[in-house]
Amino acid sequence: MTIKKIIAWDLGATKCAAGLIEYDDHSQHYYCKKRSVVKMADTSSLDDLIHQLEIGLDYTMCSADAICVSAAGFFNGECLLSSHSYRYTMPFAALAKKYHWPTYAVIHDYASVVCATFTSYMSDTLNVKRLNEAAIDLFGRRVAFGIGTGLGLKDGILFNHGDFWLGQNEVGHIGINTPSLMNPSRCQQHRELILFLQKKISQPITMETLLSGPGMLYLHEFFYPNLNINTPEQVGNRVAAGLANEVLDSFAWYLGVFVGTMQLCFMPSGGLWITGGVVLHHLNVFDQPSFQAGILASPAYREEREAYPLGVLCHPDHALIGSAYYAVKRLIKNDEPPLTKETVKGALSIG
Repeated sequence: MTIKKIIAWDLGATKCAAGLIEYDDHSQHYYCKKRSVVKMADTSSLDDLIHQLEIGLDYTMCSADAICVSAAGFFNGECLLSSHSYRYTMPFAALAKKYHWPTYAVIHDYASVVCATFTSYMSDTLNVKRLNEAAIDLFGRRVAFGIGTGLGLKDGILFNHGDFWLGQNEVGHIGINTPSLMNPSRCQQHRELILFLQKKISQPITMETLLSGPGMLYLHEFFYPNLNINTPEQVGNRVAAGLANEVLDSFAWYLGVFVGTMQLCFMPSGGLWITGGVVLHHLNVFDQPSFQAGILASPAYREEREAYPLGVLCHPDHALIGSAYYAVKRLIKNDEPPLTKETVKGALSIG
């Protein structure tokens, strides 16, 4: 039995979480031994962020067997390129060399979320809120998307030896289409909302416009133009208190439209898994009738789509566990026996 130690990062726009993950190659279990969270506003550089994370973990990066960073943007081998996500430059290669890091990778933030679905994380009902009871096709395509500062998505396929394939997607930037069979009142409201947004913002209006960042704030201003509400946090508090039900209803509908669109794009027999700060703060969005109505606004292949698993990843460590899985499979040389379909099924059983 060998225990590997991986430092996994979940590098967000407002905070960075890091975990010291232990992996037992005999049981193939991932355990988050310690976790540290640093607000990005409290750091001045990537160097400073690394220093603060090491203090919080009481563990140095160079002591790990591998490091895996999940982040927004594109890593070119030297720096993390992102036009708007972070406050300062991210020269990972230079600092990895300076601090003698072990093997490391900087991956797309939702690649780690997809990888989490390949682990036993999925077997705990505290980690996953299932929205239907459809069986997971273990080796079928699966999709993970998240609603937070942005609208991120990644699809992937698990192979029967534990390795995997990940797609390349930027679907958050697709335009907002109007399904032709929506009810007349919803259609009229949609047209009025688009006209409102076109007058308010100069950028193209996409699904990310409404489902992430200031999306709920835009919806609130549309429905309640005379209230002086200026931040997404204020809107979130009003929604949670039941004082902005029109916002919740409309947000749920557009979320449903996006879910239905992704089902048609990917036909994810391995499941469509949702996460992100916005939805985790408003889990009741999935209880709104408008959510299901939005999914069915595009009715094509309804029976097939109902057979695809749909759920919410709730535990805050899923990105860290997924990054550790990536590190074990892609960065660390190990001699573990190949996974069979039966052992994968045992590890990922939903019960």
